[in-house]
Amino acid sequence: MHSFEGLRPIITNHFYFDWLTKFPVKDVIAFQQRQDQDADLDNTSQFINATMNDIMSQKGLLWGISNKNDNQFIGVAGIANLNDETVTIYVNVISMDDNEELEIIKRMLQMKENYFADKPHRFMIKPLSDSLDKQINNFNA
Repeated sequence: MHSFEGLRPIITNHFYFDWLTKFPVKDVIAFQQRQDQDADLDNTSQFINATMNDIMSQKGLLWGISNKNDNQFIGVAGIANLNDETVTIYVNVISMDDNEELEIIKRMLQMKENYFADKPHRFMIKPLSDSLDKQINNFNA
């Protein structure tokens, strides 16, 4: 694959995925501050630049996610460690219903299967409820 540019935007029933550069920085900062109260413009800009560098150098994919109903930025999801033997399906979103979070996880798993089917995967999901963890384990069975 020569470019990941065609892998955006992604639209599901409830969510819109796009590169982090397509979202207002203030929304990304607000999301990061939910996890790190010291998040600010400088470190958020560094995070966005590093993410886009990983995408351009084909090391990883990370999309920002917004809710289609209200356009609220709700988190990030992607596939990391593309140069490693095992890739990581990564989802970090605000607390939401398990079914909605599962919609995001399934879409990332589908992307992994479409573009990196030859590689095994592991999950890094936040938040991760017990019921969601059980459903994810079924994907690996």
